[in-house]
Order: sequence, then C-alpha cells, then structure tokens
Amino acid sequence: MADSQVPEMTMEELLNEEKRVSRGQVVTGEIVQIGADELVIDVGYKTEGVIPRTEFQDITGNLLVKVGDKVEVSIERMADSNGKLRLSKRNVNQSRVWQALEEQQQAGQLIKGRVIKKVNGGFRVDLGVTEAFLPSSQVTLQKNPDAEEHIDKIYDFKIIKIDRSRSNVVVSRRPVLEVARDESRLKRISELNPGDILEGKVKSLVSYGAFVDLNGIDGLLHIADIDWGRVNKVDDFIKVNSTVKVKILQVDKEKGKVSLGMKQMQADPWAEADKRYHAGQALEVEITHFVDYGAFVKTPDNLEGFCHITEISWSKKLKKPSEIFKIGEKKKAQVIDIDVAKRKINFSIKRMEKSPWEQVSQRYPIGATIQATVTNVADFGLFMEIEEGLEGLLHQSDIVWDKRTKNPQKDFKVGQALSVKILGIDEEKKRISLGLKQVEGDPWDKVEENYKAGQVITAKVTRLAEFGAFVELEKNIEGLIHKTEIAHSVPKKVEDALKPGTEVTFKVLGVDTGKRRISLSIKALTGKASSDSKESEEVMVDEEGMVIRKTGAFQKMLKKFLKKAKEEEGLEEDEY
Repeated sequence: MADSQVPEMTMEELLNEEKRVSRGQVVTGEIVQIGADELVIDVGYKTEGVIPRTEFQDITGNLLVKVGDKVEVSIERMADSNGKLRLSKRNVNQSRVWQALEEQQQAGQLIKGRVIKKVNGGFRVDLGVTEAFLPSSQVTLQKNPDAEEHIDKIYDFKIIKIDRSRSNVVVSRRPVLEVARDESRLKRISELNPGDILEGKVKSLVSYGAFVDLNGIDGLLHIADIDWGRVNKVDDFIKVNSTVKVKILQVDKEKGKVSLGMKQMQADPWAEADKRYHAGQALEVEITHFVDYGAFVKTPDNLEGFCHITEISWSKKLKKPSEIFKIGEKKKAQVIDIDVAKRKINFSIKRMEKSPWEQVSQRYPIGATIQATVTNVADFGLFMEIEEGLEGLLHQSDIVWDKRTKNPQKDFKVGQALSVKILGIDEEKKRISLGLKQVEGDPWDKVEENYKAGQVITAKVTRLAEFGAFVELEKNIEGLIHKTEIAHSVPKKVEDALKPGTEVTFKVLGVDTGKRRISLSIKALTGKASSDSKESEEVMVDEEGMVIRKTGAFQKMLKKFLKKAKEEEGLEEDEY
C-alpha cells in the first residue's frame, strides 16, 4: 500500500488508537510495502507503522524480507508527522524484557537480584535482564542498614515501580521480609502460652512501659507490671538493649499481641501482708516520692505505704515533706493501719518520737508563766509555739484588759516572743489556752484599796461620750464623770465643759469591782445647788455605786443617756 493510499486519521481516532497500544509493546505485523528508506507494516491498527529498511538488511545491504512476510516489531512512537506508528525490530528483545517485568509487577511476583553497589539514596541491583534501584529504606526492616553487609548478596525482591520511558525500575526487599516476619510471628505466637517465662531484648521505652523483642515477636511490658512498688519512670528499672526475663501474661493470637510482666516473677508482697504487719508495729521504711500532702514509702519487702504530712512531724511548721526528707532516705515508722483488700498501709513517722503532749499538764501547769513565740496571727487571736510540736492559742480577749481595743492581735508579728500565762489545757482535744494580760495581773484587784468613796483625785480626761467623760486613773483603770456630775448646772453637751487631755479634780462617789465601775463627780466638790433650782440637786449613790437623783425627771433623762451610750459606745445598759 502506497503512502498516498493511507487514510488520514482524525485527532479523535488518534487518541483512541493510543489507548489501544503502548510504547515498547511487541506486536506482529505484515510487510505491506517496501520503500527505498523504510518499510510499511500493517500491525492491525487503523494506522500503519513504518520501520527503517536497514533493520531488515544484512551487513552487505541485502534485504532479508519481502512484501507479505510476518515480522515481530516493537512500538517506539505512537505516531510520526505523517500519522504513522514508528516501529523497531532491534528493540523487540528489550521490549519483551520490560513487558515481562510489568507482568511480574502486576502479578506481585518476586524476582531475584544481586546487590552490586551502593549509590546515593540506596543500592543498584542486577536483575539479569536490567538493573534496578533499591532505596535504603527498602533493604531491611531495620533503620540505617549496613551497606557493606548487603553488597554481592542475592535476595528476592518485589517490583514496586516501572518507568519504561526512563528505563527505570525500583525494587524492594521489605515486603519479602515482612511476609517472612509475619509468618514467623504467627508461628511463634502460636507457640506462646500464658505463664511461659522467656528472655527478651528491650527494643524501646515509652511512657507507659517497654517493648521487648522475644525472638521476632514484640511484647508489651506495661509500667504497672514492672515492679510491685511504684514505678515513676520506666528507665529507672530497665534500659534499651538490655536483656530481661519476663513472664507471658496474655496472648492474643488473632491480633498478634503479647502482654508481659516482670513483677509476676516475684511473689506479691500484699499476699498475707496483714499477717506480717499490724497497727503499732515499728519498722524501717524508705522514702520513694513526695506529694504535697505527704510522702510515699516502701517497706523492706516492697510494700508501698503512705505517711500523711500530719504524721511526719509533731511541728505544725512543716508545709511540704520534701523540706525535711530526701528520696531514698530511710526512716523509722509506725504502722497506723493496713487494708490488704485496698492494698493500703498508712505509717506515722512522728509517733516514733516522744509526743510533746505527754505529761503536758505536769510540764506546763495552769497559772504558770512561760515564753512562747507567735506562729500565726488570726482574726480571733494569736497561735503561739510553746515548744516544738506544742502550740497554744492566745485569744484576743486575753491580750489586753482594755475591752475597747479592737483586734489587739494586729499589734504583734510572727516570730515575736512573749511571756504568757497558761490559762487552760484540754489534752483530749490537744488545746492550750494562753493569756498575755494575765501576766501583768488584773489592775482591778487593788482598785478597792486604792479608790474609796469621798476620795479627791486629779487626773486627765481620756475620752468623751454623750452621757459623760472618762478619766484615766491609772493604766487600764478608768472612771466616769457623768454629765450630771460635771456641774450643778448640767451642760447641754459634755464637750462644752470638758476636753480630752485636760486635767480635772473630782471626788470618788463609788467603786464596783464586780462590774468594773468607778463613779466620779466634779460638782460634789462644790456643795449643794442654789435654792433657786426648781428641783433639788441633791445626789445619792445606790448600793451598786451608781449615781442617781431623787427626782423622777432625772431618772428618765438617765435612761435616755444610757440608751444612747449603748448605741454609740457599744456598752451594755448596766455598764455605767
């Protein structure tokens, strides 16, 4: 068939044709025309192929074929400028090689090859018919393989990529190894049984345990199964690449999982622990780790126990156990209680020392004056350390005699030493009451001796109230000049007649030590009132020392003053 007789193909026909044939494909065709430079061959497609004449000539130039001969050729190019396939006779063998490789890849078949040299990123492998590239990550199941170990070794490979256009083949040995590993693993797992004791090599550590290689099978050694005691860090007990003896705990043959244990190689220390330990027993324990509220300890047979911070020291100054202990330190401790079911045992370290509360009443009898140090200032008073581990409370009402002083504890600081008196001891509740004002003595004890009715005294006014003026007779002793006792002519306001800080002379009207009252009068020094007064100004002191007048009008006025005094001064109605 001449060139002019070849029908031209549309673009759509060319595209469809390309889908039916592929580059490098080997096909059988019939020679339909022999030209001066090339032969036209019908390969069974809509477009014919052309091939150089020289590929069918011998060394002398003689043509070895004729029109009508059947020949095998490979497709080199899908279509040239004339819309024809470009064919080759010489590349038939090479095309057969690539086709065979592609078929092996599609079938998942293995191919043998020899590792011939190390190249960048991997190795070159001789497959016999061509060379292939073997990435470093695909030569073994381990990372960072030793290159020299694999040179000249013959292995089975799996083809993972083929690119004819670039004459590139990529192979891998990992799938072959993985299959062998899985088969070996399944066989190995089928041989494992719970209770078996084996040796393995630690492959890696994780936060929750370690993976151990049992001759090709990875088992998990959970952190909870490493030791009967507390395990804070896995690497405190085992290291990577170390050999360990483990016990098979569980085998999941379907999922291929194996659970291992180390502590199970030893007896459970909690077994019959209540027969070895009892409340009150003393023994040596080791500090293992701390928490804010106490310390965990370990017995000689690896029983984990706990010592609460309140059982570490008799002193209340301790804020954290790490302030006085170190990890690994050994201490004598006493068993408080044990619960085998809950695997709990509580210890006390402080009970190994003498309690500061022993014979406290004999050492600190009520009424004794002692030295104590302020440890805390509270809203209701001061906490004071009497000795290490022994603390008492100085209530705000026992700090000063002056009831008008609000929150007297604010005048003191932590660390300040004071002389205080023991007021009371409750050994059962472990409470000691202290007094500061009692050390000085009650100033009212000698008031009746020092101040008698009719006595004339000069002193300073300390403060004013609506109903009168208070005068300081001595430290913590005050007397009251009632408004009606300032002058015969009662002032409308106390401040009109008296000022704080001024000295006045007055007469003692009466003393009541039970109610801590001293009634004073200035006008009593000047005699009776003028006869022009509508009512008598004569005064009297009742059996309680209270100044009263004989007139009913005054009594009404006095009640009014007392009511206001209660509201303004916070006093009880019967205080003055």
